[in-house]
Amino acid sequence: MTSHPADIAFTIRDYRAADFDRLWQIDQLCFPPGIAYSQMELTGFIHRRNAITLVGELQDAAPEQRIVGFVVAHPIRRKYGRILTLDILPQARRSGLATQLMNACEDRLRSLGCGEVYLETAVDNEAAIRLYRKLGYEVLRTLPEYYSSHGLDAFQMGKRL
Repeated sequence: MTSHPADIAFTIRDYRAADFDRLWQIDQLCFPPGIAYSQMELTGFIHRRNAITLVGELQDAAPEQRIVGFVVAHPIRRKYGRILTLDILPQARRSGLATQLMNACEDRLRSLGCGEVYLETAVDNEAAIRLYRKLGYEVLRTLPEYYSSHGLDAFQMGKRL
């Protein structure tokens, strides 16, 4: 019997220090070199004061493979939030995990007083753009050569919380 994406059970929880290597590994798998974060960059984002890092775990997986996605966000002056990265392993995509992580992250930002949230995504990342639009984000502007190592533009997207 095949499992349908809606049948997959995820747990969303706060980041723990022991998660770092797995999160960095996932980021490397999700994005090409030059766009994926270095260990130092990812560490800086996760450990920044007031950072929100939420982890998505597959409940029925081996412990070392349980984490299949994560989101990192920063509240800025308790006015707005910025989603820095949303990473979902390919085998866990289209399962609802990205939506669960984004909703949980937005709830956390809202609870900190943020009234708006922003993110950037590559103009050619059609799956991400579809997801963000479904979640109520709008394209606000194009950021030329945002991913300079690839000469790739990004959309800045945002929404009210």
